[in-house]
Amino acid sequence: MRHKRKAGCMLAMVPFLMATVSLAASGAEGEHDPSVMKREHDGSVTKKEFLKHHEWMFDQQDKNKNGSLEVEEMKGFHKMVNKMHERFEQQFP
Repeated sequence: MRHKRKAGCMLAMVPFLMATVSLAASGAEGEHDPSVMKREHDGSVTKKEFLKHHEWMFDQQDKNKNGSLEVEEMKGFHKMVNKMHERFEQQFP
């Protein structure tokens, strides 16, 4: 009996946890994850959004925050780009 109650309680928590994660991922209204380019209704990406996204990528790899990417930082940048391209290819084969 105790096991069933515990399982029931855990199942009841799932929708709450999913909603919490969803709200945390969406952030404040009007904000979005800079690691993902925001698309227009037709699937296109504006120049402003494209540049914002790539600036975020640069900032992620500029580990020493000196405003330039050294060889090792560029290697990390290329790995990041390859992963993003793979993800894009899976979404839009």
